[in-house]
Amino acid sequence: MPHALESFAREIAAKPSTQQAAAIQEAVNALPDDQKAMVAAAVGVRIPDPDQGTSNIVWLIIIGSFSAVMIGSVYVLGRGYFHAPATGGTKPETILTIFTTTTAFLAGLFAPSPVEKK
Repeated sequence: MPHALESFAREIAAKPSTQQAAAIQEAVNALPDDQKAMVAAAVGVRIPDPDQGTSNIVWLIIIGSFSAVMIGSVYVLGRGYFHAPATGGTKPETILTIFTTTTAFLAGLFAPSPVEKK
């Protein structure tokens, strides 16, 4: 197997630089998925971390969504309190579960990371 890799490397090096990337890509695409993953790990391919602006937008979306769910569940819980479930009201247990879960999630965002060393 090392001889095959050496001959492949010589083949690629002999090609013009404009064709080298296409030849390598073609060779990697011909590999099975598990070997593609090994090649990617060996080459050091990874998705770069998002920049600060993108991270801020993602956090705003997450916190905004969960806050909307929490506010909506408080509203529905308050409205459902005055109507019996038989007349179209909401079961308080269901909405209370959504409210407490959402509150716990938002509170968890402020907890320190258990894996972060200080």
